[in-house]
Amino acid sequence: MNSRNSAILLGGLIGAIVGALAGWAYIRQQEAQLPAGTLGVRAPARMQAGASDYVKIGVALLGLIRQFDDLFKPK
Repeated sequence: MNSRNSAILLGGLIGAIVGALAGWAYIRQQEAQLPAGTLGVRAPARMQAGASDYVKIGVALLGLIRQFDDLFKPK
């Protein structure tokens, strides 16, 4: 396997892990807001994010991608 394929696979694996952790954190935060007696009852999760929150996430992801790019740049 060449380095290009390895980089793509590694990026996909990292993305899957980050996505799973973000989903886990979101669900955990939603469950923390439930009243004490309803922990076993699962209500549909409602997102309360606005457009500015999505922009913040996008900028943070672009910064993360840029850091990875700088990390693997030949010197």
